[in-house]
Parts: sequence; C-alpha cells; structure tokens
Amino acid sequence: MVTATGSDGYHATVAWAELDPSFSGKKVLLAVAQDGAKLDKQGPRLVVPGDVKGGRYVSGVVRLYVGDTDALDPA
Repeated sequence: MVTATGSDGYHATVAWAELDPSFSGKKVLLAVAQDGAKLDKQGPRLVVPGDVKGGRYVSGVVRLYVGDTDALDPA
C-alpha cells in the first residue's frame, strides 16, 4: 500500500492491487504542478483520477509511506 499524508494531517491510501497493471492498473499521480504552475508553496498533491468523490485527493503531501499495513504507525 501507499499512504500519503497532507500537511493538515489528512491521509489517503492506495492499495497495491490498484497500482498493479495485471490487476487494476489504475493511474495514481503525485502531482508537482497543475496547469503548468508548480506546486512549490503548497507541496505535492496525491490525485487518483476516476475517484468519484475525490476522497483520496491529498494536498500538501508531507509524507509518503510505502509498505505493509501491519507496520503503519498512525502517529
């Protein structure tokens, strides 16, 4: 899994199966620019195109955790 945490503490997780091209192959973006403008001040943004409600849209990403759910420390 990949979990992105924003500067406001909001976090969202993307499962390995969603990223695996042989399973779902969903395109997941860590955007560093929008419409040609850099997101330097705001920080990168996690975007999962196709999410209906945008619940995994994380602004100002300050942490990316890549690994096993058993090792995830919520603090």
